[in-house]
Amino acid sequence: MQTDRNEELRKAAAAASLEKRKQQMRRQKRRRRKRLRAFILLGLILVLIMIAIIACSVHARNSRDEKPQDAAAPAEQTEENDADAEAASENIVIGLKGSSVQKVLVGDPYIENGAFAIDRRSGAIPEGDIVIKGKVDTSKPGEYKVTYKAKNDGDSAAAERTVQVLSEEDFGDKASNVPVMMYHWVYTADDVPEDLDGNWILDTTLEEHLAFLQENDFYYPGWKELRAWVDDEISLPATCTVLTFDDGKEAFLKYGIPVLEKYNIPATSFMIGWEKNDGAEKIREYASPLIDFESHTYAMHQKVDPLVDGHKGIMAAMSKDEIKADLAKAAELTGTNDAMAYPYGDYTEDMLDAVREQGIACAFTVEYDRVRKGMDPVKLPRVRVLGDESFQIWKDSVY
Repeated sequence: MQTDRNEELRKAAAAASLEKRKQQMRRQKRRRRKRLRAFILLGLILVLIMIAIIACSVHARNSRDEKPQDAAAPAEQTEENDADAEAASENIVIGLKGSSVQKVLVGDPYIENGAFAIDRRSGAIPEGDIVIKGKVDTSKPGEYKVTYKAKNDGDSAAAERTVQVLSEEDFGDKASNVPVMMYHWVYTADDVPEDLDGNWILDTTLEEHLAFLQENDFYYPGWKELRAWVDDEISLPATCTVLTFDDGKEAFLKYGIPVLEKYNIPATSFMIGWEKNDGAEKIREYASPLIDFESHTYAMHQKVDPLVDGHKGIMAAMSKDEIKADLAKAAELTGTNDAMAYPYGDYTEDMLDAVREQGIACAFTVEYDRVRKGMDPVKLPRVRVLGDESFQIWKDSVY
């Protein structure tokens, strides 16, 4: 009996020991599971932290890209992007006066030709409202950029000019005279005017002229540049000219501007401003970055009969103050005051004084000649272009 009792005690102790061992194993498993869950949770937290850091980094980078004025972005690139955006304006047209690549002889002063801008909705933007940025050092050869920005009624546009300061060798021959070409009206083979005369030029003939200018790398000085040259302040390249078209007649605006745009050659339209010529409407409708609208007076392009002291223009019967008021109105219409052409090429002493007092840089008669240094800047001649003259005659007059 004692033996059985001992056997039972041994079995009970073994069972108790086994149960205790099982409990210890269960506790160990629970601890391992807790540690595993803790590790998993910690891993998830770390992953979320990394995702958050990456997201913040991407957001910050995108924010910098969306802000052109951010200090991290190069200023030059920011201005370039702004210029590209503004140049795409549908309402404002901006153009440069003179060549888009301005050539300056080293040591000469830099002449700022300026720009013009036209809002197709409201008309010309005053030249003084165009913001100009850029510095040019003419003491040593190099290339510089000058930018022009015009804003109006919540819209804007920009243009850029390259200024090349050239050594004597690179500048080449210097101009001894400058042909300022005087054109009038343009027609096509499909739209021939009834009153065809020498003032009319066929569009294909004009194209032949412009192709020659382009092929021979002509230079086109702006009005302020030309004035400085007349005053013997600067040099100009020998192969240069200025193209002008008188009256602002729709025949030129409709048929001539597309040809100029095809060859990317700048020109001036001397616009008669008053309502009978629809000057304001034409400037808005035919605005082009290649056409600088300047004054052909506002309402003085009228003949008088009988003549007044031998003058056929109405200005001969006007006082100097009346003339100045007309010129000021023309300047307001065009947004600029750089150049003007006398109606019929006619002028009086009061007219000359009024032009000087208005600060007009260059004023043109119809006297046939090239512009030369030392001439009176308010009595400059031009080279008249006749539509029926041969190409060789035209070539000799410009080249």
